[in-house]
Amino acid sequence: MAVSAKAASPPRFAAWRVAAWIVLLLAAFGGVQYLRHGDWPYLVGSLVVIVACAGGILRQAWARQTLRAVALLLVLWVLASSGLMLAQWGQFAAARARAMGQPQPELVLLVIEQARRSYLLGLVLKALLLPLLLWLAWQLGRPTVRAQFLARP
Repeated sequence: MAVSAKAASPPRFAAWRVAAWIVLLLAAFGGVQYLRHGDWPYLVGSLVVIVACAGGILRQAWARQTLRAVALLLVLWVLASSGLMLAQWGQFAAARARAMGQPQPELVLLVIEQARRSYLLGLVLKALLLPLLLWLAWQLGRPTVRAQFLARP
């Protein structure tokens, strides 16, 4: 039985697969955090993202559209959660003002500053993730990428 050269050749480098790996790793990290905090709806969501990314990385035919939909849903989630985070940004100034009224505000101010930095880091990561997800969804719709997904028995 003859094997075609196309089927026998190893898969070429594909940048979209790197993006899928990044999303998979972030979803796995988030899943561990959600598991630790008992946040079951987000844990289930992260598991769905992990399965879609793994299927995409393995170039399963069912995974292309699924991963594309997941990427677009994650774009909506990033936009919504970033908007909520920005809406609450003013609470840091209010918390700082309340802390100054306490007898020894240094520790409270330190905790507030740490929370503010974590918030800012989260916003920066979401700002970086947004174009990555949009690019991934676009790539998964391109004919050259579509051709990389094979139906397997």
